[in-house]
Amino acid sequence: MPGDSYPTTTPDWQAAVRRRSRFYTVAALLLAVLFGILTFHFFNRQDVIKAEDLTSAVFASRKIPAGTVLKADDVETRKVPKTGLPEACFQAEAQLLGKEVIYPLISGEIINPKNLASEQGGPIAQRCSPERWCIRIPEDWFIARPPQVAPGDVLEITAAHPGQSRDQVGFIAVDVQVIAVLDETAPAAYVLAVRDQEALALLFARSNEFHLLVLLKPTGG
Repeated sequence: MPGDSYPTTTPDWQAAVRRRSRFYTVAALLLAVLFGILTFHFFNRQDVIKAEDLTSAVFASRKIPAGTVLKADDVETRKVPKTGLPEACFQAEAQLLGKEVIYPLISGEIINPKNLASEQGGPIAQRCSPERWCIRIPEDWFIARPPQVAPGDVLEITAAHPGQSRDQVGFIAVDVQVIAVLDETAPAAYVLAVRDQEALALLFARSNEFHLLVLLKPTGG
């Protein structure tokens, strides 16, 4: 509109903007270099600390099923930081050779005495927690073949008597741990860790021709 005036860009103002842009660019480059130097020194210092605190530990070199008697190619020794290691672990492969694994191991898992059979009791008894009992149940006890299970899996067992109403069907064993899968038997069988009352409930259900069904608990979150 007539009479209005607008600011105009002057050469001095443009020069000031260019100087300020160069200042910020130089400052950013200096900060990047400084950050790189500090990062290098930090990791260099970390390497020195780790080198001073390394120790030997024995790991599973592959996936090892329960019941395996360890051989030289099942284990490997690595240098690792002392911090974070289990209280009891093995430092030499010779300590493990000929020992039986009572829990499955994954490749790269550190091996400690709890993974191995001791001289007190058999491997099956050692895998079962003190407040539970081990029971062997043939696969043909169930009205449907259980899902493909492995030692360490957790099951729940339901029971129903023919002719009962739906509200009379229920769980008779919960959080049942699979101790072993006996595929070599005919029919296949499962060694399960159950509470004493659950063992009695399973016996009662079987002797009274209840239908038993196995549910496999997922391990995902």
